[in-house]
Amino acid sequence: MSDKDHTLLWLNQAYAQRSNTMTALKVEPAYDFLRGDPRFQDLIHRVGLD
Repeated sequence: MSDKDHTLLWLNQAYAQRSNTMTALKVEPAYDFLRGDPRFQDLIHRVGLD
């Protein structure tokens, strides 16, 4: 599993648990490596940050 896959798995679990960490997805520099990934963009959309 790549770092992207592992991170997205964790983020999707956090989303399912309605974690408040989701509010920082668009601005958190730690997620910069995911910005071009369509799965990350979908997550941002589902959270309502687009």
